[in-house]
Formats: sequence, structure tokens, C-alpha cells
Amino acid sequence: MSQTGPFEVAVERCDVLIAGSGAAGMRAAIAAHDAGARVVMLAKGPRRANHTRMSGGRYNVVTGLNPPDSNDAFFRDTLESGADINNHELTRILVDEALARAYDLEEYGLAWDRTGERQYYMSMTGGGTFVRTIGSVDEGIGITEVMLHQMHKRGIRICDFHMLADVMRDERGSVAGGLVMDLAKGVWRYFCSPTVVIATGGTSQLYATSSGPAINTGDGIAIALRAGAELVDIEFMQFIPISFVYPPSARGYTLTEPAHYGMRHFDPNAEAAHLLNNRGERFVLKHDPVRKEGSTRDVLARAIMLEILEGRGTPEGGVLMIPDPQVFESFLRERPIYVKRLLENYGEGQARLQAPIQVMPSALYTLGGVRVDGWCRTGVPGLLAAGEAAGGVHGANRLGGSSMPDIQVFGRRAGIAAAEDAKVQRPSEAAGLAQARARAEALSRPLGRADGIRPSELKRAVQKLMWDHVGLVRNGEKLQETLRAFADLRRDALPRMKVTDRSRVLNREWMESIELENMLDLAEAMAAASLERRETRGAFYRTDYPETDPEWTANLRVRLDSGKLAVHRQPIVRLAGPASPSLKEAAAG
Repeated sequence: MSQTGPFEVAVERCDVLIAGSGAAGMRAAIAAHDAGARVVMLAKGPRRANHTRMSGGRYNVVTGLNPPDSNDAFFRDTLESGADINNHELTRILVDEALARAYDLEEYGLAWDRTGERQYYMSMTGGGTFVRTIGSVDEGIGITEVMLHQMHKRGIRICDFHMLADVMRDERGSVAGGLVMDLAKGVWRYFCSPTVVIATGGTSQLYATSSGPAINTGDGIAIALRAGAELVDIEFMQFIPISFVYPPSARGYTLTEPAHYGMRHFDPNAEAAHLLNNRGERFVLKHDPVRKEGSTRDVLARAIMLEILEGRGTPEGGVLMIPDPQVFESFLRERPIYVKRLLENYGEGQARLQAPIQVMPSALYTLGGVRVDGWCRTGVPGLLAAGEAAGGVHGANRLGGSSMPDIQVFGRRAGIAAAEDAKVQRPSEAAGLAQARARAEALSRPLGRADGIRPSELKRAVQKLMWDHVGLVRNGEKLQETLRAFADLRRDALPRMKVTDRSRVLNREWMESIELENMLDLAEAMAAASLERRETRGAFYRTDYPETDPEWTANLRVRLDSGKLAVHRQPIVRLAGPASPSLKEAAAG
């Protein structure tokens, strides 16, 4: 144990350090452990407090049980939904390996819903062309529990209430380890590790109305950016089209898509639940007269938000969804948790799908993230990313039901690659330790300030700016104003941040002070990339550039250059041959 003035930094070793306890992190941990690595997985809160557990657990996959469907059709659907700026290699890997990873979950103990011994119960989400979505009545809770059982069965170390604060690099620029805040004990730890996997989820908490858990503050993405990795497509944020409007405790909690509340859930030619404004108009028909309310999430969310902003919403700030009562029995069987939430927050009529349901968009999923290759490696040796923290798979919009296969496929790949990299990169204990001590001291300064600004005040300011100007509707003038406001916060407010509770043990406010720098780093990156992209595409909408421009069928990459954000445009990655030939045998397992 090393002394740093009033600080102590406990030094530990592992081969693979994984930040994030959702399904991507757990799948990486299982794969790395099975490849022979010593693994430590960090959970920012309790190990079960993750976005996977909150999800509906729907899983897009071509099972072979719907003969017209194919992996090629799934690939095309994903590219079309993503407005063709997906990384084609990553998308192809997703569709080709999704079935094997669904079988893994079944072997772990997950009971996929079935209509017979050899027949999965299948449905569909908005934007798809075939019925290919499977699920479990246990939803994300079931996925979390069976994966945790596999972690415990293997004896993989899980550190609850451990937050990754930064990644340290050695003199060659390779990963040397990670600085970690042990929130339960209020002490700093330095894990000397040749590889770090970022699986911390997305950035939904950057917005005032969010469907994600409180821990989704984009920590890992910001840490990767500061460590030298590039971000890709970070200007793209997916807003779930329908969520609770009230009460305040439930506002923003996802209700998924209108397709689930109509016969479109089972038949691509049938109707989804209708959406009406305060004039009784089916406003979505102006935006997608063909797919209507069965359209993709980006189209629906933007259509709803425009109605609200232009004064055609409800007094509470939503629109009305008219469900089809004939799907209630199947909805109850598939989504009992949603029925319970509707009953608790809206009433029996809405829970039985017999009365109009007030809905509004809510920040859900970060479409961009850390730029990775087919094996989840970044441009920084030893640094990998998987799941929602990684960008490129989904492009400008994600199909509902494609997050679960994403985190399973790429979580596994990240674990395999990290274990292999750990065999050839062995940092010394001293590498990065001095940086870690200095960083720990800087992050502890808010504890000693008598006067200043509380983290919660800064957090609300960032969230309001993001919701108002870097949300569903954006324009150049407001983006420039927002970037200036972020610069003011960084210069004037961040250095004055104070934590009123002097205790280091389970100090939520201290944790928020650490989160704030990550949130501000990402907010600036998202606003800067949004200003650069001068068009409308997928989930990204600018009122001053309302049309999609073929010249912008490209990716924006963001990096730090001498401490300042640099944004540059790159051609999309198209398939040039077999995907990721290295480690190919491992991928087939």
C-alpha cells in the first residue's frame, strides 16, 4: 500500500479489468476467464444495478424458424435503420453470431419463451421486415441472473461499488492499469492490468428526461477519450419514442414502441397502436405514411417531440397512444412488468390497453461511442470497449431488440481479445502509479472545499442544456450557444465544485462530482460533433439542415488533440472480405 499524503492507493494486479456489470461486462468477464485470464469486474453500484436488468430483454436473431427471414435480411434491416452509416463489418458480425450467443444464454439457464418444444415465441419491433424477435418472460432480470450465476460459478471476482475513474498508460502509450474509487470504503485502488474493457453503458443521464439508470453517465466513454481513444458517431442519441409522462417518479421510464401495443407486433402488414395529438390527428402519417406507427424509433420519437414543441401535445407534455385491446393477453404474457407499471402509474384502463396512454420520448441509448474494430480493440493498446459504450454497430438509429445480441456478441469478443492481449503486455507495478496518485488527489479536492457549487446543481445545468439543444431537435445557433455554456461551466464552475458531506464512505455526492467531469467531456463531444454534421439523418435532426445529404454518408470521429476536441469526417467502413480473420476459430465457438 502506497502513501500519498492523506491518500492511500491500494495496488492490486489482474490480467483483465472490466468496468461495468451489465451483460456486456459479464459476457466479457466469462469469456476472458474461460480463456485463462485473471479477471476483475467493477460494478459502479450493486452488481445487479445495470441497464440490462431494466431492459425488456428482447433479442433479434434469425433462428431459421421463419423461413423467409435470413441473416442477409437482418443485415439489410440494420443498415437501413442505421441510415447506412453503420460499420458494416461490425453489423455483419452482429447478425452472424447472434444465434450462437442466444444458445449460450439458454445453456446458462435462460428460458426463452416458446410455443412448442422446437419453436420460439417470436414477435417483431418497429422497422424490421420479418418476425425475428425472441424474448423471455423474465426480461432483462432473467438475463442478468443467469449471467451472474455463471460469474459466481466460475469464481470471477466482482467488486461492488467500485467506480473506474481513469485509465493510466505507460511510456509506450499502452494501458498500464485503472484508477478505481472504492465507494463502499471511501478509498482509492489502482489495478495494475495490461488490459481494460470499457463496458460501462451509455450516456442517457446527460438528459433531463431519461429511460436509463442513474449510473449511465457515460463514464467509460469519457475515460476512453481521455486515454487517447477515438469516439465515433457520438452525435447520435436514440430516444425511445414512448415513455411515461407522469408521475414525476416515473417520467421517462420506457414503454418501448407503439408496435408492441398493436397487431404490428406479430404481422409486418398490420397496424401498430395509433398516436394522436390534441386535435385527434394521426400526426405520424406526415412523417412515414407507409410504415405509420410501425416506423423506426428515430422517426416516431422526432414526430412526437415536434408535436409537443409546436403546441399540439397534452397539458402534461405528451401525446396520446391508442392501444389495441385485442393484444392485451399476449402483452400480459410477454410484458407483465409493463402491465404492472401501467397499472401503478396510469390506472386499470391503461394497463388493460382499453384507454388512451399518454406518452413522450425519453433518452435511451447512445448510438455512438468508442471506436473499435471487430474484436473490440480501440486505437490504444490494451484498451477495449463493448456494448453500448462502443460505437459503429447500429449507425444513426438502432432497431428495437438489437441491443441484447450486440452486448452478447461483442462482450464475448472483447473478453477473448483482452485475454489474448494480456498474455503479451505485462506492465510493471510502477507504470501509471504516479499518474494514478495525482489523479486521485485531484478528484478528491471537492471534499475539502468549504464554498462552491454542489454537483447536483451542475448536473441539472448540463442535463437541461442537453435536453433543450442537443436532444431530438437541434440547430447550429443553439449548438454554438451550448458549447459556449459548457466552456463557461468547465472554466468557472467545475473548479469550484464542492462536496458537503465530508465522509468518504458511500458518498453519493462525491461520486457525482467524479461523474460531472465525464458528463461534461461527453456533452462537449456530442455538441461539437452535432455542429459539424450539417444534415438530418436517423436519430439526428437539425432544423437548419432538415434533409439527409448523401455527401454526409460518413462517420464523424472525435479525439482529444493537445487537450482540445478535434472532429473529423471519415468514410464508412464497408465489408471488404471475411470479417476479422484473427481469432476466427474462437469466434466460431
